[in-house]
Amino acid sequence: MLKQIRYLGIDVSKNSLVVAFRGHCRQLANTKEGHRALIAWIKKESEKLGVTLQVVCEATGGYHLALCLALQSEQIGVAISNPAQIRYFGRSEGRLAKNDPIDAALIERFANARRPPADPPLCPEQIALREMVNHRRQLVECLKVMRVQHQQVLSDGVAEQFKESMALVQRRLERVEQEIEKMIEANALWKRKLEVLTATKGVGLRTAVMLLVAMSELGTLNRGQCAALAGVAPYDDDSGDFKGRRFIQGGRAEVRSALYMAALSAVRSNPVLKATYERLRAAKKPAKLALTAVMRKLLIYLNSLLKEAFPAAPCPQRR
Repeated sequence: MLKQIRYLGIDVSKNSLVVAFRGHCRQLANTKEGHRALIAWIKKESEKLGVTLQVVCEATGGYHLALCLALQSEQIGVAISNPAQIRYFGRSEGRLAKNDPIDAALIERFANARRPPADPPLCPEQIALREMVNHRRQLVECLKVMRVQHQQVLSDGVAEQFKESMALVQRRLERVEQEIEKMIEANALWKRKLEVLTATKGVGLRTAVMLLVAMSELGTLNRGQCAALAGVAPYDDDSGDFKGRRFIQGGRAEVRSALYMAALSAVRSNPVLKATYERLRAAKKPAKLALTAVMRKLLIYLNSLLKEAFPAAPCPQRR
């Protein structure tokens, strides 16, 4: 007989965890010791109440990951929810006050109302690869800033310092790229996925890697889910007799940026996508609208390719 599922909400911050359950809140440190204490308490409460306890928390940009990995290692279900959904749920209740206990209680009420299923287990290797890709992106941005500043300085001594710093960052960037290649080479599934993605004209290695780490669900989605998750799905803006312009909104910005660069290449090198772009431009559509349509068509095509190549491949969640 399956046990009833009960939800507890956790507001996660850098240093603390505020846990809300059955109208009560408790605070723990967001450390390994705090995670162990929370796991012991959850197991005790679950046994005492004769139910299965499932944790619901918000995606916090990284502060929640260690906690979720610890919980999942002890077979405790975790649902990582979009903070915007929880925020709008609170506004629907007319609640404007905000602090950690209030947020934790709001997450618990949201969980009881929506009853989200537990997410698939997080993959430590996927997290490590994503962190390495993020590090590479930061180095690239740093290099761009230094190049601009180098062009503006007048002092020869300062210019020489900039050259040395840029050379140092460039060497570090090359080492990071080598590490990324090694991580992918060591994983047969990732390696095969990259081969499938880069076989499409317009999709280079960097775009493929970004899709791999930032949209790991690719290949398991339908057309609508695929476009919405990347933020390239057109949304209606109609009311009564008013017919507004369609617009895109939300989604994962890093995926959208990678697709944009791929679309710029694809409209020159990919005959199918080039025809789509030229047809829309011939119909007097703005260039950005046509490029967005190319991005969406390219992403849906890549999703179908992975779905055919890996019909039953597991796909870890990205948060």
